[in-house]
Amino acid sequence: MQLSLKHIIAAIILAELLVCRPQGLGLASDSQSHVFTGKVNANNINVRVDATTGAPVVCTLAKGQSVEVVREAYDWYKIRLPKTAPSYIKKNLVECIDRTASPSEPVKCLNAKVIGEKVNIRLGPGEDSWILGKADKLSVVSILADKGAWYKIEPVHQSFGWVHKKFVDKDNGEIAVIQPAPALAIGSQTTALQPVVVEGTVSPYGVVLWRQATHKLITAENKIYFLKSNRKGLDSLNYHRVKVTGKLITPLDSKHPIIQVAVIEALN
Repeated sequence: MQLSLKHIIAAIILAELLVCRPQGLGLASDSQSHVFTGKVNANNINVRVDATTGAPVVCTLAKGQSVEVVREAYDWYKIRLPKTAPSYIKKNLVECIDRTASPSEPVKCLNAKVIGEKVNIRLGPGEDSWILGKADKLSVVSILADKGAWYKIEPVHQSFGWVHKKFVDKDNGEIAVIQPAPALAIGSQTTALQPVVVEGTVSPYGVVLWRQATHKLITAENKIYFLKSNRKGLDSLNYHRVKVTGKLITPLDSKHPIIQVAVIEALN
């Protein structure tokens, strides 16, 4: 049976659509990088594991709370999880580096170093629980509680949830990403407690300005920052390349700015 001209044209159009259509139609196809600081505009706002109202709730946000938005997808924002978000890591994938020393209390692990590659951080203490993010090898996590074969921890930097866009307004505050440092130097307008993200190599230093900044970080451009954080955690990362997220205690244009470390991730 011969095909009519109309059928031939329809077949050609269909073939072109099948070849040219974008891969992965769905939520990811409409998502885009959209980094900014937002402020929650209502109380008890749910943070969910996925961009749908049917997804499990990770935690809730309060009105006025700041969030870091890292991606936009349809009517949702992907955000870094706040410190109140429950997060769990399996014990056999970390090594304790800091314990309580009080003889009157049971020994507890306070900080641990990740010894596995790309270790899953989960919503609950179980293999069947939702994955919220991943921790890189040699990164340091803060232990909140012992849960059998698991530790409850503060959320790692690379852990995320989703919030509906209508509940988040853009804030004027921006997160200064300092890499490379010379290209983003702000000069005398920089204020203390400015959020920063910087990469470099950690090495021991000593006490700086009575703030217990015991280590320094040297960037690829030889810019030096002093780091204020848990000493044992920093010791475990000596001479490793890391990414530090935190806040400046001193102005960025000072000779050696001091960073109060919030999150530190090993890059090698």
